[in-house]
Amino acid sequence: MVKLKVGRNIVDINEKDVILDNGACYQIITKKVARGWSGYAPTISKNLFKKLQKCGAVYTSDALRKDASKTYRSDIYVYWMFNIEKLEEFIKQV
Repeated sequence: MVKLKVGRNIVDINEKDVILDNGACYQIITKKVARGWSGYAPTISKNLFKKLQKCGAVYTSDALRKDASKTYRSDIYVYWMFNIEKLEEFIKQV
């Protein structure tokens, strides 16, 4: 488990966490951040996502793309998952 600062929150990330890319923003849909009585999925900034993508800390596959398009009934949605080893290396560099 790796701690990643997402916005104002620090989120515990593991290899089973999924990012939803809807073309406008990137949300970690397997995590909830509490605010008052309700919670919401933390949103990764575009800049941070590009850095994670560049170093290989996030990845996608055809199966993940098919699952996302099946769930949301649109081809623009993509699921991404974390590569924990690469994420740990990225955090050490920052």
